[in-house]
Amino acid sequence: MKKVVVRTLSSLIYGPIMLVCAWFGSYPLQILISLITILGIREFSLLAQDNKDVKLHLPALIICGLILTWSIFFFEFTYVIPLFILFLFLFLSWDVFANKEQRAVEKTSFSMFSLIYIPLLLSFLCLVRMLEHGKFLLIILYGCIWLTDSAAYFLGVKFGKHKNIFRASKNKSIEGFVAGFITAFVGAYLLNHLVHLIFGYFVLGSWKDIIAFGFIVAFFGQLGDLIESNLKRDFDVKDSSNLIPGHGGILDRFDSLLISAPFLYFYFILIG
Repeated sequence: MKKVVVRTLSSLIYGPIMLVCAWFGSYPLQILISLITILGIREFSLLAQDNKDVKLHLPALIICGLILTWSIFFFEFTYVIPLFILFLFLFLSWDVFANKEQRAVEKTSFSMFSLIYIPLLLSFLCLVRMLEHGKFLLIILYGCIWLTDSAAYFLGVKFGKHKNIFRASKNKSIEGFVAGFITAFVGAYLLNHLVHLIFGYFVLGSWKDIIAFGFIVAFFGQLGDLIESNLKRDFDVKDSSNLIPGHGGILDRFDSLLISAPFLYFYFILIG
């Protein structure tokens, strides 16, 4: 019960911040993404150092992450590939001039992964915000993920009997997964109608959009949670950190968004 209260209080603090940044978009949202990038890269770097004995170049990683996410903010995908080629060259070259044990492959692999997993995927939040009705898409996405995570967690704890289904997270049950899956579709439908009730138009203009939105959150959102669980399993930790009481770390809290936001963006780009 205490954990539930702590989780709720934490959500009441960071939730409004995310909603306000989604509403105003532009620089407020990008500054939030930059802050999450810094904290996320630091978190990942400490996991690599403490559990894999791989010491990453944290200041350089943070600078690269910020350059990447601000480049996407201003120029979208124009410079992403050149930047990653530059980053790869920098990380491979770093130890050539350092009088230390190199382990260049491990350091470079961890560094490049952290830049893909954190700032690159996070930047899709800003790209979604740039779409037509982007602020409402983000708000519905946040709400839908929160409902899905809550349903999967609470109903999984209450009714979950078939566990050990997912190797990445043995405590997750099939009942919780199904509850989250169904809730994502219901949440997309209800939140879409709530926006219509308040602002007078449907953001998700057809059943096809509602179903696609629900599926993206239901499948890719929960997949993001399982991916993060798999990473933590590899690092042999329960949480990525204890930064957010009741939730764990930055990577724990944003795992569903990291995976679902890119697919949401590409869906709306493809349908024009």
